[in-house]
Amino acid sequence: MKVWIMRHGDAPYIDGERQLSELGKQDVALMAQRLATVLKEQELELEVMLASPYLRAQQTADIVEQQLMSAKVSPFLIEQEPLLRSESDPEMTASYIEALPQSSILLVSHMPLVANLLATWLPQQGRYFPTSAIAELEFVGDKPTFRNFYEPN
Repeated sequence: MKVWIMRHGDAPYIDGERQLSELGKQDVALMAQRLATVLKEQELELEVMLASPYLRAQQTADIVEQQLMSAKVSPFLIEQEPLLRSESDPEMTASYIEALPQSSILLVSHMPLVANLLATWLPQQGRYFPTSAIAELEFVGDKPTFRNFYEPN
């Protein structure tokens, strides 16, 4: 199983709610293009993208979907997942993800969950996630392995 963990794009408060800034939109588009390249290089198809229900994560997911479709990535399932809220329990979220039937999964979420989720699977890889960053993990059986970390710029 392949799992990509992505933090939403830059999102200041706009009209009382955190929404993607222009920089955030640009960075997300760039990272989605990188993900499309990675998928093609590894000859993988993304099967599902799960995103937090918060607006900034939904906006990020929308841009990722547009960019991947433009890059001719095969259609994939897109769902909101409440377990990807910033305050969610990383162990519960990890267990849920591990039980999914799909073998290539993109998660769109928030700090601190993205960092805590990575640390749950790989304690030695705990790190800060800049906005729009993506961590790539591969599971062989139930053993996760860190593969890469992509950042905008």
